[in-house]
Amino acid sequence: MEKIKDSEEKIFRILKIIKRLQQKEILNGENLANEFNVDIKTIQRDIKTLRDYLFEESDSDIEYSRAKNGYYLKSNDNKSLTNEEILAISKIILESRAFNKGETDNLIDKLINLMSGNDRNIIKDLISNEKFNYIPLRHGKDLLSVIWNLAQSVKNQEWLCLNYTTKSNEGRKYNVKPLSVMFSEYYFYLIAYIEDKEEYPAIFRIDRITEIKDINKKFKINYLEKFEDGKFRKYIQFMHSGPLTKIKFRYKGYLEYVLDRFPTAEVLAEEAVGEGNSRYTVYTVSIEVYGSFGAEMWLRSQGDYVIDYEILK
Repeated sequence: MEKIKDSEEKIFRILKIIKRLQQKEILNGENLANEFNVDIKTIQRDIKTLRDYLFEESDSDIEYSRAKNGYYLKSNDNKSLTNEEILAISKIILESRAFNKGETDNLIDKLINLMSGNDRNIIKDLISNEKFNYIPLRHGKDLLSVIWNLAQSVKNQEWLCLNYTTKSNEGRKYNVKPLSVMFSEYYFYLIAYIEDKEEYPAIFRIDRITEIKDINKKFKINYLEKFEDGKFRKYIQFMHSGPLTKIKFRYKGYLEYVLDRFPTAEVLAEEAVGEGNSRYTVYTVSIEVYGSFGAEMWLRSQGDYVIDYEILK
């Protein structure tokens, strides 16, 4: 009976150790020995058992850090998020303001829990002020489950009936073929073809969708006609859709702003204007976008930097 009890205690001890290692904790051998009321050599044998298991069954290993005075789980497949990546993702989530306070806190807390105990405190300090002063968008809605459900409808090519509130607060109903879920400047959007209006995709802000119904009807898009999210993003500005349109304009500002804003931008000509300290370059640029409204919004926002523009088609 004593041997069975010892064996059970070892199994539970090893399970607790591996669980804490997977939670990115740094485990000190002496502290573990005191916690489980065993000697340090027992803990060392436990670690060896776990190392042997991980060597056979996974791409991870248990290593010892003198600097941190403890054991930690190291992944050898480069699939785990690094501290730098977790910090960057947390900053992007906070800056995007895409989610309400509850979903934002939950996402960031889960990311931070992927780190070791010491590193968690570092990143918490680095983002604590932003997290505390976070101001969510006014709609305040939970979005994660809605986004997931819409993405599944996209994948399964299922017709949906949407109850939608427009920006003028009008309620409308649409039958749509969902094509993609995208994010742009604070908001998530559903890209979809409206029934009998498939000249170009329509764009619905997801937080304005008040009800989604599956109407038990499938659609089929051939591979050659499949919607290309990446390509669509190149041609869309401020999520305003419309027919494919070419615009040509002359610009005397910082060219990088134009090239970053419009992935389809082509510089047609460069002209040096003025003399001495007053000398500057005027760029003639051509862009291609879905609809002109979003592009014109940006062009007008540039003031005197945009000398003139024309819509070609």
